[in-house]
Amino acid sequence: MTAPYQDQANWTIQEAERLLLSLKSVVSARVVTRPGGEVEEIHLLTTDDVRPKQTVRNVESALLAHLDLEVDHRKISVAQTKERPPAATDVEPAVMLMPPPAAGETRLLFHGHQVETERSHRVRHRVELEWRDERYTGEATAADVPRAKLEAVAGATLDAVSAALEKKLEEGGRPVTLALDGVKVVDAFDRRFVLVAVHAITGRDVTSLAGAAVVEESTDRAAILATLQATDRWVRGKV
Repeated sequence: MTAPYQDQANWTIQEAERLLLSLKSVVSARVVTRPGGEVEEIHLLTTDDVRPKQTVRNVESALLAHLDLEVDHRKISVAQTKERPPAATDVEPAVMLMPPPAAGETRLLFHGHQVETERSHRVRHRVELEWRDERYTGEATAADVPRAKLEAVAGATLDAVSAALEKKLEEGGRPVTLALDGVKVVDAFDRRFVLVAVHAITGRDVTSLAGAAVVEESTDRAAILATLQATDRWVRGKV
């Protein structure tokens, strides 16, 4: 008889996400749980090498075999991209989607988002994050058109992340620049997803990061969450 949920004491979100990233065609993975450990949602971004239905079956099998975790297939959503992450031997920088976080670190948390209309058909986005009990704010201005506004939301989020990272690196460490590579809204399986790509630049090293989030309340909020998914673990691994 299947239990209503698995005890998360036997596994961690990081372990589950790293396992999912090891599956064929998976380039980004996010596991969302409820208090107590029940898996509420699993969001995947994959290449088109494997069909979505097969990916869902692979996820179910891997979680059950490696973590003794049984998940209803209806909780697994898959979005596909035609872009291929470059191999580590390519000239392009290798993709690092989910590096291991430092032990005991807390996540970058989305705290608030404000939009102000300015003159000349422009809007200003202000995103506030919380990290280690401190607040950080980022801002970006763009023309009042859908694509530019969405890029500004992600840019404001990166600005806040950069502020948090800069403060933690004040006492040492190599300067880091986070640059937005692109934002895209895709439709799949009767749902909408926001995909965000980011370049993390340290000296001559360039790391490509990516994140995805389901559009539930608004595309703005999804862009913020996708940007945080792309950068959170990488940033925490730097301090």
